[in-house]
Amino acid sequence: MKGSRLTGRRDFLGRAGMVSVGLLLAGYERTAESPSSAAQAGGKRPNILFVFADQLRYSALGSSGNKVVRTPNFDRLASEGLVFDNALANHPLCSPYRANLLTGKYGFANGVPDNEYVLWDNQVTLAQALKAAGYHTGYVGKWHLGTGPYTPQMRYGFDYLFASNCPNKHYGAAYFRNEAGPITIKKFCPEGETDEAVQFLENHVKTQGGSPFALVMSWEPPHWPYEQYPRQFDTYDPAQVDLPPNVPVQMAEFARREIAQYYGNVSALDAQMGRLLEALSRLGIAEDTIVCFSSDHGDHLSSHGYGKPADKWMHPTMRASKSTPYEESVHIPFLLRYPRLVQGGRRTRALFGSVDVMPTLLDLCGVAIPTGVQGHSLAEVVAGKEGGALPDSVYLMNMGTGWPDRPRWVGLWRGVRTERWVYARWWHNQDEHEPLLFDRQNDPYEMNNLAGNPKFTDVQQQMETRLKKWMADTGDPFETGPREPTKGMLDLGFKLQPRWSRRPPG
Repeated sequence: MKGSRLTGRRDFLGRAGMVSVGLLLAGYERTAESPSSAAQAGGKRPNILFVFADQLRYSALGSSGNKVVRTPNFDRLASEGLVFDNALANHPLCSPYRANLLTGKYGFANGVPDNEYVLWDNQVTLAQALKAAGYHTGYVGKWHLGTGPYTPQMRYGFDYLFASNCPNKHYGAAYFRNEAGPITIKKFCPEGETDEAVQFLENHVKTQGGSPFALVMSWEPPHWPYEQYPRQFDTYDPAQVDLPPNVPVQMAEFARREIAQYYGNVSALDAQMGRLLEALSRLGIAEDTIVCFSSDHGDHLSSHGYGKPADKWMHPTMRASKSTPYEESVHIPFLLRYPRLVQGGRRTRALFGSVDVMPTLLDLCGVAIPTGVQGHSLAEVVAGKEGGALPDSVYLMNMGTGWPDRPRWVGLWRGVRTERWVYARWWHNQDEHEPLLFDRQNDPYEMNNLAGNPKFTDVQQQMETRLKKWMADTGDPFETGPREPTKGMLDLGFKLQPRWSRRPPG
């Protein structure tokens, strides 16, 4: 048995191609083929400003139709660009999303199946691809792909990193500026991070204005602790928030209070988005910059009865708030503005996963998409050409227990979501996790599970067929790969970050 496990892992790593990134970059000569390349629109490569919040669900922006939350700057960004109404987090968890974003691959192919793992070095990252094309690259904010100090190897292609790994506090977090630090931000951390980002933009224009830049920003709010945000945004009345009907009545009052605080965080971030947009205009680079705003995943905020990891009184499978197949967890905002190519005020229903971000941005910039990227470029959609073949679904998953020393959580599942249907099933623990099938057209709050209902046998089978096709097309060893004996996670040579690999399981 032991031999077969090792053989399975070795075979998978062989298919993945464990070679050094230096060799990959040396042979990196493919060219972008999309006729919608933004580089062609203005005669030069555009800048990129990619901003994402942590745990911000799709429904929590005014541009998504929310009548309670106040987000004038995000709404302005939406009105001046393109809104992806079907953007989804393929793996709705912090570190795996960041790995999806940087590699265009799923966790079983990039080395990050859960929080606190290290990216494999056998792949070209977004930053490395852009840097090879002449971009000045930077990252500011929550990193969650390793603790500082950040040597060049730990920056995965970013020239400049001002980052805190996973502080879970919105005041007083400690950062490293590449290898220098720790540096403490005492003010509201997104404000201090935006200070740093604006400084990056100003320095670039002053010293490297002839070359494009790519800056990625990650704000930790509205991730808990919800109560930590500037008091001027404490303006939401819990009695007036939009409480979804899928929040159990026993949790309603508590949920209202958390949602009010959550919206305070969102409005505080909106103010920082305004500062970034102002800086682009002041520096004269707004027309030449692709601006994106998104999130790594959503937040249940008590929907379907889910709590948080610290809620020890709850069953482990309900201490989630994310990493589930539900709408509140997987559906994220995605706004894109690029005046030279994108007509403002557009919306698209195209299905768009987090692994699709990297190839889409590279394609828009006329930069080669590295071999092995699993996501799809939606550059044609951005350019207003939606007639071509687009993915008919998005592949969803949770690969681990959420944290290295957590023995049980929401379970190991795979799912698929179309415009109308969402379907998911678990690898084991079927007694705790029955399959899910929801008709989002008639049940948008996903309160009526149709899995196992004889009237929907055909639909369930169709979704199962789609799911198996995703597994086959991506090489996902979900059903066949070697497993760790304790947690049941895939055992594919994943590597924990050093500070976690030295800790005994708790």
